[in-house]
Amino acid sequence: MIAHVTVQTAKQEETVEFYQWLLGLTISRTLETPNGKIVFLGAEETKLELIANSAAEPVNAKGLTIGFAISDLDEKLALLDSHEIPHSDIIKPGGGPMRFAYFTDPNGCAIQLFEAGK
Repeated sequence: MIAHVTVQTAKQEETVEFYQWLLGLTISRTLETPNGKIVFLGAEETKLELIANSAAEPVNAKGLTIGFAISDLDEKLALLDSHEIPHSDIIKPGGGPMRFAYFTDPNGCAIQLFEAGK
């Protein structure tokens, strides 16, 4: 099991607020270190670890995407639209009920929102 995915960010507060707003992720743990704060988001699931790093550059990890399972893709895309955050069109592979779309978070991380189907 993956324990957490780590993102070093110069925009920690903005990123925490973004994931709380869009996905309802809660802060499960905060650590103060000599180099800055570490925030873990998520409850029971794999955590998203955000490490404050004022020198962090935008993420440029081609081929890597962080995927989040959600219950209503249309609702989340409408939220992104309301804040003028660009995203891909909805992708529906194989004609089945699964649907997903991609966008980037405030750090440039590629994010997939995944709906298993209704």
